[in-house]
Amino acid sequence: MNKRPVSYLQTDKRWKDKPYQVKGETATIGGSGCGPTAAAMLVETLTGKTFTPVDACRWSVAHGYKAKGQGTYYSYFAPQFEAFGIKCWQLSWTNVYHNPASKVHDQALEYLKQGYYLIALMKKGNWTSGGHFVVVWWADGKIRINDPASTRDSRVNGDINTFRNEAAYYWVVDARAYNGAAEQEEDMDQEKFNQMFATAMQQYRQELRDNDCGDWSQAARRFVAERGIFAGGDPGSDGQPNYMWEDLLTREQAAQLLYAFAQTFGLA
Repeated sequence: MNKRPVSYLQTDKRWKDKPYQVKGETATIGGSGCGPTAAAMLVETLTGKTFTPVDACRWSVAHGYKAKGQGTYYSYFAPQFEAFGIKCWQLSWTNVYHNPASKVHDQALEYLKQGYYLIALMKKGNWTSGGHFVVVWWADGKIRINDPASTRDSRVNGDINTFRNEAAYYWVVDARAYNGAAEQEEDMDQEKFNQMFATAMQQYRQELRDNDCGDWSQAARRFVAERGIFAGGDPGSDGQPNYMWEDLLTREQAAQLLYAFAQTFGLA
């Protein structure tokens, strides 16, 4: 069971009309600040320090995570929480929108039960007409939601099947110590070990998902990037696509890599 986190609304009259923008746009916290507002709820919850949506939006802009004409880059959350000594990582890079049977949803639920909080990106449906970040927590055997833009019952106690159908991505926020989960003494069995191993692997892989790399691979990296064989993810604070050079390569990804190479040179 999670403790109820701090709740903030991006539409609060104290800041809804304040700017959340970069040069060339006129966006506001009320219109585009759901991501930082979600982060602000959990940062304040876990640190006990006042950290409002204004503070979070200011940090996001200052560090290059506001997307012009849109909302917030997905790469915002991990460094925002890291600034407060809190571990956070994206659970999966696979978009599971309209895929309620995906195992990613089951993994997310297990993290909630272990004392973590989640931030979920919702797509078109009950929670949004486009894209919208919400805070997810667990109490009394049910999934609860802190929606930065609404207190309507269907959005804070939404149907689980609808939620699984409309959630696209998850970010995991380590709140085990705060929720007392780290102090629980339970007998270790294979299932618990598997869950802990999966958690550790997710954290480890998140540390690899950046542009760190060696000089020896410069020519090769330029080759695959210029020809579109490797596609980068959301830009980091330096504006460069995130190629996650050190991350692991699956057999499926290897097959796609070879296929892209063959297409580029007329072999497929």
